[in-house]
Amino acid sequence: MRRFSMSYLTAPVASPLESIRIASEVGYDHLGLRLHPTAAADAPSPLLGNRTLVAECRRLLDDCGLTLTEVESWMIRKEFDLSHSAATMETAAALGSPRLIAVADMRGTVELAEIEDRFAGLAEMASGFGLGVDFEPIAHRAAGTLGEALSVVAAGAVHGAGLILDMLHIDRMGISPNTLAAVDRSLLHNIHLCDAPPAPVDLETMVRHSAFDRDLPGEGALPLKGYLRALPADRPLSIEIPMMRLGDSVSPGERARRCLSASHRLVENIDGLLA
Repeated sequence: MRRFSMSYLTAPVASPLESIRIASEVGYDHLGLRLHPTAAADAPSPLLGNRTLVAECRRLLDDCGLTLTEVESWMIRKEFDLSHSAATMETAAALGSPRLIAVADMRGTVELAEIEDRFAGLAEMASGFGLGVDFEPIAHRAAGTLGEALSVVAAGAVHGAGLILDMLHIDRMGISPNTLAAVDRSLLHNIHLCDAPPAPVDLETMVRHSAFDRDLPGEGALPLKGYLRALPADRPLSIEIPMMRLGDSVSPGERARRCLSASHRLVENIDGLLA
């Protein structure tokens, strides 16, 4: 049976308690949280340094029957400082056994060998907290091909590193279903599900689609059926569908509901064909 996780960008709210309530009320099996600031301008999570709130979130997760599948996100840059990561990892571990997500900086700012080195250090540190790290290749960023991403993951393999694949970036990287089917399944812990417009030719639009403007499954141009048939069906599908174009006209809870409903329709169609 397919399981669904609500990624942070699907219903971005400041309160982790509200995120948990939304995921539970809508009917998700899991959820992801953003605990580690991706950019310097990002506000720190209210969970960091707040043991009372962490305990309250853990109780609510348990009461709702939810588990935390992923924690965002470490941006691997040329200057990569792990000194502030311990608090985030301690918090993540207190909330369960989520996979941490790492991505690379923009192309041309950091070399592949540097990404491998820094990712290996991140994976080693996370293992000390009983956590694993997944590298997510993003098509317009460094290490943005499947081969490069697998090289990065291999650098942290001794510490249980994995690979997380996002439907949008699978498409933007030009990965075929046959190539997907050949990926070592033991590396895949979660899979990011979304739909998106056709691939643009300019970087600005590519970034906008990735971070702000995706589509509900079945309503975009991605060949999702082929991708999902090629990927293991027993991994959680982390629904990551930022739709900032909606502004405040649709509540985070309603966004989460629409995303889950569309995802159910898509996989029911796929699984029905395979039965």
